[in-house]
Amino acid sequence: MKTRFPAVEGSFYPSDLKELNVMLDNFDRGAEVESKDDVRAVIVPHAGLFFSGQTAAYAYKRASGGNYRSAVIFAPSHRVAFYGISGGDFGEYQFSGTSLKVNRELQEKLTKNNGLLSIEQAHLYEHSAEVQLPFVKKYLNVESIVVFVYGETDHQKLSYVIDELLDEGKDMIIVSTDLSHYHPYEKCIDTDRNVQEGIRRLDVGMIGRGEACGMTGIKAMVTSALNKKLRPEILDYRNSGDIISDRTGVVGYLSAVFM
Repeated sequence: MKTRFPAVEGSFYPSDLKELNVMLDNFDRGAEVESKDDVRAVIVPHAGLFFSGQTAAYAYKRASGGNYRSAVIFAPSHRVAFYGISGGDFGEYQFSGTSLKVNRELQEKLTKNNGLLSIEQAHLYEHSAEVQLPFVKKYLNVESIVVFVYGETDHQKLSYVIDELLDEGKDMIIVSTDLSHYHPYEKCIDTDRNVQEGIRRLDVGMIGRGEACGMTGIKAMVTSALNKKLRPEILDYRNSGDIISDRTGVVGYLSAVFM
């Protein structure tokens, strides 16, 4: 089986495992939440860890008390345009000198049951799933992962896949997304407030008044939360203007959990 080699190691996160672990430990100290065992799914950002890692750590730390079979990542495609939802033909994902194996049985079952695709090119250089791997390794007690990258697709179709996972109740669901891109600081906050409130209220229409590269994933997760009577909680929100001094064109980051 093929290995998926890292595409953004050394730029989005450190290539040296010791350096990466120091960074993650710093994020952990800054994430003021308690570890619990009731989290079924998370929404987390996927920018370079310097920008979005602290926000992501909130959700992963909150979820770290549970025992899960696999972490199933749903990530938007940034580099390859296609219609549908794709699993990758890989047996493991490598990063920073370590790796996570793929739960091929689960991936193949979800693919068959939901008519999903396998487009290798969509996975090779996609960062939105890759940057989740260090957090999965550090925080989640899982034996394996599954990665799905989606292109143009209806959020309801993605929600069917999430529903199947929730019904089985063995896996952690990870929805990867950043929020609005390159607005001035205050405009970013105003735009992203729609997504935050939409998640809190489980209101897909309100979410659609915001912006996100993983909008389909957010809407799908909220739809599934409604279907399965999950409770959302926003843990952290910030944007790149809170991290560096340039506030002329910023990117928004959010972490949320569903119990």
